[in-house]
Amino acid sequence: MTKPAAKTAGRDINAFRESHDKNYIVPKKIEEALKALGPDKWEYSADFIKLCDISVTDMAMFRESFSDFWLEVGSKTKKIVWCGSKGLATKLRQMV
Repeated sequence: MTKPAAKTAGRDINAFRESHDKNYIVPKKIEEALKALGPDKWEYSADFIKLCDISVTDMAMFRESFSDFWLEVGSKTKKIVWCGSKGLATKLRQMV
């Protein structure tokens, strides 16, 4: 009977990254929320941030990386609308 391989102590760098690196965690959460939203749906920013399960500050830091997926609406009070696809965002931009 052979002994099972001994478990090595410690975790690798990927485990650290997935747990603590906001440059990895936040974009991944935004991408997952965009997929959950679906290609033909949209949501206002406040509700989209809740869907992402991130803070407003984190969203502000990474929003520009996803500029193809959102647009601003309104004249006096600007709101951000997030779209589940670039195509939908383009269509909505043409409407405002």
